[in-house]
Amino acid sequence: MALLADVSLTWYTWLEQGREVSASADVLERISDALRLTPAEREYLLLLTGRYASRPRDVSEYRLTPAFRYLVDTTPYPFFVIGPRNRLIAWNAIAGEILTDFAAIPAEERIMLKLSFLHPAYRAKVVNWEQSTKIALSFFRKSYDLSASEAWYTDLVKELKKQSKEFCEWWTLHEVADKNGMTVEIRHPGMGDLHFEIITFNQINDLDHLMCCIYSPIPGTQTAEKLAAWHNGLAMTTRL
Repeated sequence: MALLADVSLTWYTWLEQGREVSASADVLERISDALRLTPAEREYLLLLTGRYASRPRDVSEYRLTPAFRYLVDTTPYPFFVIGPRNRLIAWNAIAGEILTDFAAIPAEERIMLKLSFLHPAYRAKVVNWEQSTKIALSFFRKSYDLSASEAWYTDLVKELKKQSKEFCEWWTLHEVADKNGMTVEIRHPGMGDLHFEIITFNQINDLDHLMCCIYSPIPGTQTAEKLAAWHNGLAMTTRL
């Protein structure tokens, strides 16, 4: 084991004996590799030592079960599932209808923050784009500050600074916020103005880096009725 993990035999012996030894995240990752730990076991080992996981799980590990996928597809309101690195990994038909055709966007570009700042079709439909995007950026800031040592996050920030003057301006404010009560107004060519509160929840089936977002219609805005009419129209078209 010491050989596979590239550590000294004495140090590894002390570790197994429970002596007071210091182990960096890199050493713990190598031990995890040598032991062939599962992602869950790897994260547990790092947590036991008071460290955060230094490597995100592969996106393939976040494939939704058929029942979870069915929940996303059949929810009558826009439903997004966001995985590690702010990546959109699932959405339902109404989410694509009111914002943009996510399937037409290359998978590596389905980063929610990039869509908000750099995708014209997505941005154009959000009436309160500045307000909602500022809150989303402040929420992202929290995860960034925990992962700033990871090159992917710093590269994303550099790219957005170059391509978006708003991002460049707002990022320097260092604002942090929660999404609680965040609202968004969407202007749809067929349904008109739609008003939502964004409801998010994490810790799905022990997948710590998974987040679900539901655009819940705000009562009294006729949004729920408009979505119901759209679903009925879609069902009628399907029958025809």
